[in-house]
Amino acid sequence: MRFGFHMFMVDPSEFLDIARTADECGWDSIQVADAPFFPEVTSVPYPYTPDGSRFWPLDTPVLDPWVAITHMATVTKRIRFLPSVLRLAIRQPLLEAKALFSVAAISNDRVALGVGLAWMPEEFKWLHQDMKTRGARQNEAIQILRLLMKGGMQEFHGKYFDFDRLIMAPVPKKPVPIYVGGTSKPALRRAARFGDGWVSVIHNKADVAGVLAELNGYRREFGRENEPFDVMMHCPDAETVDDIRRLEDLGVTDLQITPWSVPGILAEMGVGEIMRQQPPLALKLETIKRYAEGMIAKCS
Repeated sequence: MRFGFHMFMVDPSEFLDIARTADECGWDSIQVADAPFFPEVTSVPYPYTPDGSRFWPLDTPVLDPWVAITHMATVTKRIRFLPSVLRLAIRQPLLEAKALFSVAAISNDRVALGVGLAWMPEEFKWLHQDMKTRGARQNEAIQILRLLMKGGMQEFHGKYFDFDRLIMAPVPKKPVPIYVGGTSKPALRRAARFGDGWVSVIHNKADVAGVLAELNGYRREFGRENEPFDVMMHCPDAETVDDIRRLEDLGVTDLQITPWSVPGILAEMGVGEIMRQQPPLALKLETIKRYAEGMIAKCS
């Protein structure tokens, strides 16, 4: 099992100290948020809280994910970074490929890519993208990223994106893993068809077997059941070594933890109950070290 945590709602001034500490202690990954802006009012409810409300203050600082990752990558040696998740459906894939490949070069390929569709109609409207075609456009965008990772002259002629032969350099020394996020049936099917893995939001450990059975069924449908596949799972009630071993047996490869959160938070309470907890930096660093010594060392 590999272990990581998310930096959403963490003060950006704390990023370097947290990244250095996690890197030294044996954590595998750090996730960063993607949010170009927050509308004052949204026309649809937030999909990942029980009441549909946004759990963060709208003036919460959110760095551009590639800037945040580069910032931390330059002071670390081994830990990986990924946006979780990049709203690929509101972006132009050629420009995102350039950003991704640049960060891969700077970090010595210590980067993965989590992608999602974006949920706010305002993002699509104000960035002049069609929300109705977001799934199909993201599918093409993933194909474009994989194509360009091969290096050399490439061209693509799809329904939504079209370009003649071009070259992009540098390209990653090894393919960047692409993890598809989301819990809906289309999201699970997209992960099974196009992804190197799946990024969950939050689940109790009792729910994991069922959702992974559904996901693995789609992987068999697309003939990909024997390919390597990562599962990044936020499971707050997995609190013991035995709990983690059982998740690993089910196919979870990466457990997402918020080491500075208090125990006892369950999935139905929402991920916001965890991320709103922001103790002082010293306590964050202490809990990062403590979890590494008490759990990561036992599960490695």
